[in-house]
Amino acid sequence: MEKTNTDNSVESQTPISTKRQLYRRAGTISFFTLISRILGAFRDLVIAYVFGAGWITDAFYQALTIPNLLRRLTAEGSMTLAFIPIYTDVREKQGKVNAVEFAQKVLGLTLWVTVFLTAVGMIFSSQLVHLVATGFRNDPEKFYLTADLTRLMFPYLVFVSLVAWAMGVLNAEKRFAAPAAAPMFLNLGIIGAALGLSPFLEKPIVGIGWGVLTGGLFQILLQIPELRRIGQSLRPRWPWRDPNIVKLLRLLGPSLFGVAVYQINIMILRNIASFLPDGQVTYYYNASRLTELVGGLFAFAFTTASFPDLSLHSSQKDWDETNRTLRFTFTATLFFVLPSTFGLLVAAEPIVAMMYLRGAYSLHDVQQTIPTLQAFALGIPAIASIRLLVSVFYALKDTKTPVFIAALSLLATGSLGWWWSLSLEVVGLALGLSAGTWFQSLLLIIFLSRKKEISMAWLGWSNLLKYLLASSLMGIFAWQISQLGNWQKGSSSLENWVVFLGLLGGAMVVYFTLLLLFKDSHALRWLRWIARKG
Repeated sequence: MEKTNTDNSVESQTPISTKRQLYRRAGTISFFTLISRILGAFRDLVIAYVFGAGWITDAFYQALTIPNLLRRLTAEGSMTLAFIPIYTDVREKQGKVNAVEFAQKVLGLTLWVTVFLTAVGMIFSSQLVHLVATGFRNDPEKFYLTADLTRLMFPYLVFVSLVAWAMGVLNAEKRFAAPAAAPMFLNLGIIGAALGLSPFLEKPIVGIGWGVLTGGLFQILLQIPELRRIGQSLRPRWPWRDPNIVKLLRLLGPSLFGVAVYQINIMILRNIASFLPDGQVTYYYNASRLTELVGGLFAFAFTTASFPDLSLHSSQKDWDETNRTLRFTFTATLFFVLPSTFGLLVAAEPIVAMMYLRGAYSLHDVQQTIPTLQAFALGIPAIASIRLLVSVFYALKDTKTPVFIAALSLLATGSLGWWWSLSLEVVGLALGLSAGTWFQSLLLIIFLSRKKEISMAWLGWSNLLKYLLASSLMGIFAWQISQLGNWQKGSSSLENWVVFLGLLGGAMVVYFTLLLLFKDSHALRWLRWIARKG
């Protein structure tokens, strides 16, 4: 087969209806993600206000790492990427009834695996803490608190895995609202527990663990009405001896490592952080959360919205449409991701000060979080591209390549993070993660270029240059405005609020105006949307 001859005009060839559908889906995901991230930021503020940045919060965040990592491995990342292409194949070639039955068997598989892992995890919680937070052994009180919290929160793995199964089914059927809204309930559960339950407990931090479980349960309940609307049975079936389950496991096996490599990197680096002074794990966590708040809002939205289409085009072997969808998704992602990166780099001080400088979170804690956030921000474009490129490999049913690349990047991340942490402490860990992520992204691009079905026109060099120039000029503007604030006063200063809001609003206007002058297609599309709404 000859490589698809797709030139730089490929984006303009994408049907208008397809572009609108992708934007509409991404808009739905982004809206609920924005609400969830705002609640997540408020959740972190509540935890920082009540508990500060010390060994108690270190124990909680480290304990939450373990079920979160297994969640990525068993369901949320790898299961979704492996499930949607096979489900789409079954639906297109064998009919909806067989697709529903396949989903029931995947539900049975998900329940069987996650219940088993939860039981093992609760029994061996102390050993797991030894594995992921080795440095805590030097502080018995911190160690045993982490083990207790791990044991308490492990059933969250079952809840969130069921939500991930529902997300795979609903996304494959082009329904995105309920899965995107689900994380809001986790944040609401933690906030409610921190304010309403923790003050009445002997160990207040344990209340947040119960909040995690409550939030997970409500996440499941939210999916049920939408699943019933599309005719999906909620009765699990025995998964064995089904050829489609065998196909799923063949895709899923390698992805258990590959798609979760970012989380594995975080686990390794947090383990290294457990040897650092008290508070370092919390700085690492808060900075990574801010990065996810900004970088993940639109990047993952467009990737999630386009993956069902990429799977469908691949199933139909329509490589022209595959390339068009890929380019459109990549450029739409860059449109949001690059200014987010520059904004975090130059405005880290006002962002962290306005978010966290209150209660038990001291000025020293803020000053430690700022460079950590900047180090994380460097990796945002790479994280966004990895999410999209891995989904392309999975749509092409190639899991071996991203897994091989992930293994190499894991070694690079761990080595660099450990080396830099010796002199830079937690900032070095964040730099190691960003460097390893860029290494992984570049290798994915190189290997994807060897695919005969994929044209390298998807990179959209003209768009990339425009976004880099506009983001750089926007960053200069944001830096100048940030110098007007007295950030040691945090959010208690009205003047700081005026400067901060002016910085955010002004930066968006500068960036958008520059791209309109460049006649960028995505900026013009947003302008037309604003005009219609007006």
